[in-house]
Amino acid sequence: MISMMFGLKIDNVNRKEALRYIERFFVDDGFHYIVTLNPEGVVIAQRNRDFSSVINSADLVVADGSWLVRALRFLGEEIEERVAGIDLLLDILKLCRDRGFSVYLLGAREEIISSAKKRLEEMFPGIRISGFHNGYFDTNEEKRILDEIRLLKPDFLVVGLGMPRQEIWINLHRDLPVKVAIGVGGSFDVISGNIPRAPYWMQSIGLEWFYRVLKDPRRIRRLSFIPRFLLLVLKNKLGIV
Repeated sequence: MISMMFGLKIDNVNRKEALRYIERFFVDDGFHYIVTLNPEGVVIAQRNRDFSSVINSADLVVADGSWLVRALRFLGEEIEERVAGIDLLLDILKLCRDRGFSVYLLGAREEIISSAKKRLEEMFPGIRISGFHNGYFDTNEEKRILDEIRLLKPDFLVVGLGMPRQEIWINLHRDLPVKVAIGVGGSFDVISGNIPRAPYWMQSIGLEWFYRVLKDPRRIRRLSFIPRFLLLVLKNKLGIV
């Protein structure tokens, strides 16, 4: 079942159901990509038609954010639960380890992505990380990255370039020999230990984003997305949109 918010589709699934869909993606033919949509993404998509089109073309869109789940229910849409992007990512990586699927990591600074790779190899002994590259590249370097991915043919491509760049980049390269791709934002920073994850009580009440801002003040400009998102929701509820 699909829920809708401001013209964006969101799959009404819980975390276990999402993983079952993804398991099928790995054995199906073709390329599949996953979007973990949060309030920031909803706001961006209202002004970026390319991004909204990419969201609606995705094979799976999960509600990544307590505020997003609350807003959907406030607007009368059904939604199972929040599916946190980093939790889903770790679920998929465990699946890759268990099933022997190979992984390619793309994004973050060089020291962060390198640390994230090592940490994942500790978390999931035996996982096949066939390659990785930082997220800072020009056109020439991008070509080399694409050539490497085509050569390695990873089953799972994890892209952390920030929203909406990562989703648009993934969609632009749907011809890559990859089974499943996902955009993960700043998850590499968390996995590497560069930025600790919020305590569970903050996650449970939808304040994980605030905790990240406290730990990384460079993210403070992103606080503006919260009132803009809430205003969108309120205007929609009142029929002003």
